[in-house]
Amino acid sequence: MGEYMSGAKICCYVCGTDLTLEGLLANAEDRAAWARLFAMSTPLGAALGKYTSLFTPPKSSLTHRKQLAIALQLLPDLERNAITHRGRDWAVPNRVWLAGIDQMLALRDAGKLDLPMKGHGYLYAILVSLADKVEAAAEVQAEAARRRPVSQVAGQGATNAAPIPEAVRAQIATLKHLGVKA
Repeated sequence: MGEYMSGAKICCYVCGTDLTLEGLLANAEDRAAWARLFAMSTPLGAALGKYTSLFTPPKSSLTHRKQLAIALQLLPDLERNAITHRGRDWAVPNRVWLAGIDQMLALRDAGKLDLPMKGHGYLYAILVSLADKVEAAAEVQAEAARRRPVSQVAGQGATNAAPIPEAVRAQIATLKHLGVKA
């Protein structure tokens, strides 16, 4: 049976290319890498597969090995949910990765990308822009929460209090000026 299976050809279900079973199963390193990529999440894994297509030269196709190499360049950053770009670390959760890849694919569809891509710099620039927007929104929320007056009642959690009227503020300032303690 070993001789019968040796060199047995199978056909790729996507493109029809002849493959050998040994070729598909021989490289444990490739299998482990794909397992790590698929563990990310189904939507992100699918988007990553589409992203690697941006590196395909005209009138040819990417080999399995080349697609894997492209994806593996991103994997450490995908797993840590962050990137380092222009000397700074940026938090990039999966939803931001998805949005960045979707933006790249939309630019491709609009004919606004110079293909094939040579590296990940453009994706990372998009991710930084998106991460910056997420950061800015979080800062606005934090600042708004910091500005809200909060009163603490014994035995109860904090509640949002109404703003102190200006007339009451003036009376408190006068009492403090006179040295009266509350």
